[in-house]
Amino acid sequence: MSAIAPGGHRTGVALRAVLALYPARYRRDRGAELAEVFADTTAGAGRLGTAREALDLAAYGLRLRTGLTSTALGGRLLAAAAPLLAGTLLGLVALPGDVRFWRVRAAARAGFDVPWTVLPDHLALLGLTVVPALLAVAALFGAWRAARTLAGVVVLLALVRLGVRVATANVRPGGPWFTESNIWLLLLDATALLPYLAAGALILAAPADLLERPGRLPVVIGAATGLLVTKAQGGYDTWHLMDGWTPLLLLLAPLLLMLCAARDRLLPAAFGLAVLPLTAWFSLFSLWEQVGGIWRLVPLSAAGAAGLLLTGQALSVHRSGRAKVS
Repeated sequence: MSAIAPGGHRTGVALRAVLALYPARYRRDRGAELAEVFADTTAGAGRLGTAREALDLAAYGLRLRTGLTSTALGGRLLAAAAPLLAGTLLGLVALPGDVRFWRVRAAARAGFDVPWTVLPDHLALLGLTVVPALLAVAALFGAWRAARTLAGVVVLLALVRLGVRVATANVRPGGPWFTESNIWLLLLDATALLPYLAAGALILAAPADLLERPGRLPVVIGAATGLLVTKAQGGYDTWHLMDGWTPLLLLLAPLLLMLCAARDRLLPAAFGLAVLPLTAWFSLFSLWEQVGGIWRLVPLSAAGAAGLLLTGQALSVHRSGRAKVS
């Protein structure tokens, strides 16, 4: 563990920082081996090559920490859900008559003939209409390297739109920014961008070595599901927000499906994971409206998350016990 890779003190410090991301037991067992491999692969590679190897090493350490390796349950679940997630994004942007397309049409007609403060939002809006379709096509044909790149673009475009919304909040000149109407509008935009942020990030988090096959049927199923779920909600139209217990049920249903992963039933769990960003999109905002404030949802959300976690652990322990007995 005290080995210093070629390149001097800075490289050695970077290596120790990267190895600190690994679990302690893994670091004790294989730390010296990782340091030796890092030294061999970065010998004469230059600063850029060394940085790239350090990032790859750090990424795998984070995967070990989070249980998202190709052999772990979380990694296998994300890999199973990736083509479904690509399909749901396509279904999300393919809804005919959705009021979002009025904005897309206006942005396309305006082109670059808009104030520079509006241009990033217009480009991001157009990108979030086109890039998800390209992502679905890449997943359909098994071009997962391109699909992962496009998933990163989707996340970036969604962050741009969210950043523009925060920076250009509709405030009264000279008045306070932290007002109820501003928070309401920002939450509306944030929840509408949740499917893009969540689906893109989950596809990026899936182990690359498990994403090798074309996902034709899952992409088609995901696209149909995304279209139906978005159509049932009414698209990006606040007049169609659901009241009562419906938003809560639409949140719980995919979460309960995800519990199937604890018993190694990945297909229903992957379907629940793929649908959750869509149902969370409008359910969270509708629930916030009904309870009268986002902070009132925190205790309920914490209790629900704890209950689901304990249930998943119980199912996993039960499955492990049965496997040992057999």
